[in-house]
Amino acid sequence: GVASAVGQADLDVLTQRARAGLDFQIPYPAQPSGEQVLSESHLGEWRTVDELVEVTQEVLSVLSESFPEYIFGHGVEQSRVGWRIRNDLGLDLQYERVTMGVAFVVKQKGSGSIFDTFVGVDGLTLDPADMIARFSAHLRGFGTPIEEVPTGRERVVFPGLGGHVGGGLMQLLRSDMLARSVATGASVFQAKVGTEERVFSDKLTVHDTRDASCWRVAPFDMEGVVREVPDVPLVTAGVLGVPLASKRDAIRFGVTPTGSGLGDLAQLPVSGVGKIAVVPTADRLVDLLDGEPALMPWFVAGGDCTRAGDLGMPCQVLLRVEADGSISGRYPGCTLSGNLYQVLGEDLVGVTEERIYPQSEEPFLVTHMSVSG
Repeated sequence: GVASAVGQADLDVLTQRARAGLDFQIPYPAQPSGEQVLSESHLGEWRTVDELVEVTQEVLSVLSESFPEYIFGHGVEQSRVGWRIRNDLGLDLQYERVTMGVAFVVKQKGSGSIFDTFVGVDGLTLDPADMIARFSAHLRGFGTPIEEVPTGRERVVFPGLGGHVGGGLMQLLRSDMLARSVATGASVFQAKVGTEERVFSDKLTVHDTRDASCWRVAPFDMEGVVREVPDVPLVTAGVLGVPLASKRDAIRFGVTPTGSGLGDLAQLPVSGVGKIAVVPTADRLVDLLDGEPALMPWFVAGGDCTRAGDLGMPCQVLLRVEADGSISGRYPGCTLSGNLYQVLGEDLVGVTEERIYPQSEEPFLVTHMSVSG
C-alpha cells in the first residue's frame, strides 16, 4: 500500500489511497519492525525569505565589487525535510533536517562558456563573512591562469567524496556492493566479497552510516530499521565488507539484512547506500601534501568509471593547490585518468578529518592520477 503527494497533503486521504493500493497484491514478505520510538533532528537556523535575500545580497555586493570581471548567478536555498515511520506494532521513528546553502555560478565577462566556475557552501547556518573569504580565495586562485598543466603521474586532491567531483571514486561501491548485484553475479566485486583479499589500500575504510550523532543522516532506513551498530562496513582496511540489503532483498537473495532500505515518493524500498563516510587518515590537508603542490579538480563534466574500474575525468576547472593548502592558480582543462583499484589502492595518500569548509561533511581525499592535456 503506497501513496504519495507533493506539497500539502491530507494524511487521511493518503492513507485511504494506500489501503486501496493493497488490492494490487504487490508481494512484500518482510515483517514490519515494531516496539521502538526514536526522534532525531538536525535543525539549522531557519531564516525568512527577506533574511535569505539579505544574506545573498550582502555576499554578492562584496564579490561584485571585488571581482568586477565576473558575473554571478544562482543564489540561496533553504530546505526542511523529514521522515516519519509509524505502525500499529509500536514503531514511531522521526527525523527532520533543516539546512541552507548559497551557491553561485561564475561567468567571466566575455567568456563563451555558460559558466566558468562556481562557489558554494551549505550547512545548518550561514556565515556571510566566512563565505566572502572562501569565495574570494577561490576567485583569486581561479583568476590566476597557469599556462601549462603538468603531465604524467601527479598528486590530486579531491574536495569531497559524494559531490560534484569525488562521487565517481565511490560509484562502484554504491552500485556493486548491493545485495542484488552480488547475489545475481552482476557485481564487479563478485569474486572478492566475503574473502579476506585486500582490494584497495589498507588506508581505506569506508562505511555506510546511519549515525545521526556524527552526520546529517536519518538514523533509520525506509523499512523502519534502526541498526544496532549505525555503521555498516563497505571497506575495512582495503578489504570488502558485506553487501547492503534491505529486509526485502535479504529474503529474496538469502543474505543478512543491513538496514539499507532506501525509498522515495511512490516507491517500494530498495537496497542502497545512505551516507558514505570514510575513516580519516590525517587531520589536515597539509599533512597529506608532504610539502609539495597538487592538483585539485574543481569541476568535472562527462567523466565515467568503467566496469573494469578505469576512470576518466575531463576537468573543466583544475586548480593548483600549494603545500599549505591554499589555491594559487588555474590550469588549462585536462583529463585525469587511472584505475580505481590503483587510485584507491597503492596510489592513495589518505583522507582528511578536515572538511572542505567547516560545516561541510565532505573531507579531502588525496591520491595520484595520470594527467593528459
